[in-house]
Amino acid sequence: MSQQRVALITGANNGIGLAAASRLAAADIRVVMICRSQARGEAAVEVIDRRTGRRPALILADLLIQAEVKRAAQAFGEQFDQLDMLINHAGFAFADRQLTAEGFERTFALNYLAYFTMTMELLPQLLAAPKARIVNTASNAHTWTPLDFDNLQGERSFPKRRFPPLPLMYGWTNMARIMFTYELARRLAPEGITATCHCPGFVPVKRSGSSWLQNAMMSVFGLMPSARTPEQGADTIEYLASAPEAATLTGVYYRQGQLAESHPQTHDQAARERLWQETLRLTGYPSDPIEAIRGA
Repeated sequence: MSQQRVALITGANNGIGLAAASRLAAADIRVVMICRSQARGEAAVEVIDRRTGRRPALILADLLIQAEVKRAAQAFGEQFDQLDMLINHAGFAFADRQLTAEGFERTFALNYLAYFTMTMELLPQLLAAPKARIVNTASNAHTWTPLDFDNLQGERSFPKRRFPPLPLMYGWTNMARIMFTYELARRLAPEGITATCHCPGFVPVKRSGSSWLQNAMMSVFGLMPSARTPEQGADTIEYLASAPEAATLTGVYYRQGQLAESHPQTHDQAARERLWQETLRLTGYPSDPIEAIRGA
């Protein structure tokens, strides 16, 4: 009998993440959830257990903090030898520019740096799987404006849009996510690991970190014809992470379940290389983890 496949998903206690975790558990995939809140994480575990009869594992971590990302990856490695599906899904759009305790802008830290470091730290488990897949959630907000390397964390300016009322940092971090995905696909191709990304579309989700006004707006937006449900948003995650017909897909961007073209900057190899090297510097890796593990 083949070994049960293992999927790790961040941001799994609510909305799309919870729906995706439930789908994977129902497919007899061993699900590991990384959540920040113990109460909300345990509540999500109970929901999935009731829905599927398969109880996911829970690791607690604040993915705003790089040290916590590394600790969570270490905790996973202590329990599991291989990782078949890494789903980087957690994210948020913070309204104002504030720094984490480690000195990173918060949206940049959670939406991008956490994706990068989680993936790098889990490379041994990904390589141990027969054909691992990495799925990164992104957004069509990446098309708002190109990534500005001289203002990578909003050091010079932190502009906001009128509609949707979100900072441009949200768009920039989604650009970085897609560029990161394409680089992963290229760099991990020799190892047979695939990397894909997707935009789930507009899914109004109430969040614990949002203001009452923001959550009230989500209730109103949920009535819009363009709004999608968390279950619809989870469709592409399930497909890219587990469908047999998606096993060879890599370096692609899906939007609302359809293969789509991402912003031209995401295809700029020089820009992607620059972002990769800058991220290595910011996250403190003395050398490229992919090259290091390949040469081990």
